[in-house]
Amino acid sequence: MQANYFRINKREYCHITEDKLFIINSKEVKRIPLEHDVSEAWGIVSVLNYLVFAFLFIYMSISVSHYGADFFKEPINYGGILLLLISFVRVKNGFLTSSTPCISRNKIRSVYFKTPWYSFPRVVIYFEGPEGKMLRRIIPILNKYEALIVLKEAGLIK
Repeated sequence: MQANYFRINKREYCHITEDKLFIINSKEVKRIPLEHDVSEAWGIVSVLNYLVFAFLFIYMSISVSHYGADFFKEPINYGGILLLLISFVRVKNGFLTSSTPCISRNKIRSVYFKTPWYSFPRVVIYFEGPEGKMLRRIIPILNKYEALIVLKEAGLIK
């Protein structure tokens, strides 16, 4: 099995074969992980996002009922609104993002290589998940030139 790979961090590699794209912790392919073998529902970060959103929503509800028309006169409420919106976006992104270690190439719809000025480069893969739901997998990478070469050779990006 011929596999092209690039390093995504100090311990993990993204391998690309003719039929699969997968992430394992070695250069040599000993086993290919199963698709969706990582539970998406109750990760620690997801639970924390839900709790923060629920706490902020309850705080804002109590604050609106307490202050009434003077709600916007208190500066702390502006921070609460901002944090509530940020936590809402994080919860929404949690529903659309997958952490699966293996993606079939026939389910991949598009691949984007992003290099934001404020963060590390990353590969964003949009694919069809279980039950036809469109999901994305964000893979931060260590060396963008190595990743670009491998992705172009595999035909995932042009």
